[in-house]
Amino acid sequence: MMNAGLTTYWIQSPVPHAPLGFGVTARSRDDAIRMIHVLGYGRYLPDGLAGVQVAEGVTVAQLDQPHVIANMGPIVVRGMWYPFVSVGAPRGAEEH
Repeated sequence: MMNAGLTTYWIQSPVPHAPLGFGVTARSRDDAIRMIHVLGYGRYLPDGLAGVQVAEGVTVAQLDQPHVIANMGPIVVRGMWYPFVSVGAPRGAEEH
């Protein structure tokens, strides 16, 4: 069961050679983007997020079955689950 106040996001970058997408469970879209940056993937998100596609409320059934699901972390806790780095939100992802 998902924690209250969290939303799943699938974020796709227009930048060449970026990951297939970023799967993030976060408090908000800004929270999701912040986690991507804190984890070192910000280079794949252009300034102003031009061309970035964001799907909100994604489910496991909507994801790429052969690759993403086989390589993702838990979707029910706050953090980036694809590409999977670690369980939970990274240090530095809190709003200031």
